[in-house]
Formats: sequence, C-alpha cells, structure tokens
Amino acid sequence: MPSLGELASALGGSLEGPDGSLPVRGVASIQDAGPDEVCYFGNPRYRRFLATTRSMAVITSRRVETSARNMILVGDAYEGFRKALEIFAPDRSSAFRGIHPSAVVAGDALLGEDVSVGPCAVIDREARIGESTAVGAGCYIGPGVKIGRSCSLHPRVVLEAGTLVGDRVVIHAGTVVGSDGFGFVPDPSGHRKIPQNGIVEIEDDVEIGANCAIDRAVTGSTRISRFTKLDNLIHVAHNVVIGPGCLLAAQVGISGSTSIGSGVVFGGQAGLSGHIEIGDRATIAAQAGVTKSVRAGETVSGYPARPHARALRVDAALSRLPEILDRLKGLLGPSGGEGEDAR
Repeated sequence: MPSLGELASALGGSLEGPDGSLPVRGVASIQDAGPDEVCYFGNPRYRRFLATTRSMAVITSRRVETSARNMILVGDAYEGFRKALEIFAPDRSSAFRGIHPSAVVAGDALLGEDVSVGPCAVIDREARIGESTAVGAGCYIGPGVKIGRSCSLHPRVVLEAGTLVGDRVVIHAGTVVGSDGFGFVPDPSGHRKIPQNGIVEIEDDVEIGANCAIDRAVTGSTRISRFTKLDNLIHVAHNVVIGPGCLLAAQVGISGSTSIGSGVVFGGQAGLSGHIEIGDRATIAAQAGVTKSVRAGETVSGYPARPHARALRVDAALSRLPEILDRLKGLLGPSGGEGEDAR
C-alpha cells in the first residue's frame, strides 16, 4: 500500500500536509472516508462535508478549508480521483485460469495463449478467441464468432453466430450480442419473420454494460465503433451504426437502421426512431423521443425531441397553461366564447 506522498506523486500532484509517510488504505467518498483513506472534492454540492470529513487527505484542484490534515493538489481533481481509484482497484478477476473442466470447447475452435474459459461456458464450432481474453462462467460463444485480444466477457454473456469483437472489449454480465432483429411482414395468417442474415461488429476498446441486447443485421452488420461505451439495459436494433467515442446511458433504445455519428452523448431512457441520422457530437437529453434526424453538435430534448432551448420554452409555456386558460375565459366573458360574437 502506498504512502500518502507516493500517492500524490502517482497522481501527478503535490502534497500539502504533514503526513506524507503514512500509508493509504484506499479511496472513499468525502462523507464516508476514514482516517487512512483519501477522498475527492470537486463538486460544490459537497462543500459542506469538507468541515466534517475524517479523510486523511482531500484530492482537490485548489486549496480548501477542510478538517483533513492533508491536501493533494492536482490540475484536474476528477482525473486525480479516477487515477486513485485505478491504483486501489480491487482484483475482481476470476479464480479460474485456463479452461475449466466443465467448459465445452468445440474441437475446431481456436484459443490463443493465456485464454481463460470459466465454468460451464460453451465455445462453439469455428470460434476464434485472441490471446489473454477471459470468458466468464456460463458464457456462450457461437459458431464462427471471432474475439480479439485482452477482452473480458463477464458471466452469462452470449455472442451469437458470426459476431465479430475487436481487442480490449469489455462486455458485462447477461448481455446478448447477435440475437435476431425485430423484423416481420404482415400476412393474412399473421406475421412472417424476415430472416436476419447479418452480423454484429464490435470494434476495439468498446465497453458494454449488463443486460444489453445488440441485434444482428438483416444483411450486412450492426456496428458499435471503437471507444464507445454503453451503460446497462440498452437495446440496439438491427443495422444500427454507432460511431466512435459515443456515450449511452442506461435504458437507451435505438430503432433499426439509425446511423449515429462520433462523440454523441445519450441521456438515460432516450428513444430513437428508425432510419434517422444523428450528427457528430450531438447530445440527446434523458427521456428524449427522437423522431427525426439531428444535426451535428445539436442538443435536443423532450418528446417529440426538439432543440433544447425551444423545448425549455415549450415546457415553460405548458406549465403556465392553466393560468393562461383562466385569463382567456375572463377575456371571453361569461359565454366562454361559445356565442355568436365569438365566431
């Protein structure tokens, strides 16, 4: 465990205080930190805790009045906090190394060096798994799936046939990649299924949260581009293309054949219609219902989604609607505008 002075150096900061030689046990919130832990201050909402924190040191970008005996001054407090969390991250890797005896691996599957396959996992025919990739307990890797190097598949991940996964991809528990897209043709006898013959491509350095569903394409591919990060409980429909560096918060739903540019940010529970385009660096606010394409750099909110400034004006006007109706009735008089003079 590092000393406080060593931690300050590792964070690229400077230590102010007398306790540089004391060991640091970990990182905690400013409310909960103990006398052998460091905390972080950057959000003014938590200023009141500075006077009562029991932390041995506060990671901050500026000097503050605090009950802590020490401060670690860094250029960016949140980045310093992130680095500290990385230093003290617990080891959550599985105890299993190599191929667990209960795993089922097809004879023609190819596994690279230092691949781990957990209990009850299944690696189907012609699958390829790159070196140093970990496949968690109960995962299913379908026929012809290709997984790159240094990936982490948490328990019960399903990669259906033909899925392509790049390097350093993380997929959390319960996510299904490559399930059939939702495609049916109305028929007098019911609904006929449209074959979903495409695949899913997940590029390098993507992270996908727990219990997401990424549907395979009708033809071609559904694609999630490099460095994009998905939260939990997200649905990506068939033939959607998500550009590089996007962030999607929980419960986002994207309908089929929608194209999303680079660096787009989605708030939680945003929903998108199919066959639209979202431009680079756009922002989709939480619970927005997007029915039309969005220009690059634009922020939209509300339902139906509209430019954010206009959506705020609409919301403000709606909140005043009862008052406006009362005034309108007063102007129209006792008849309420229903007489001949109101025509």
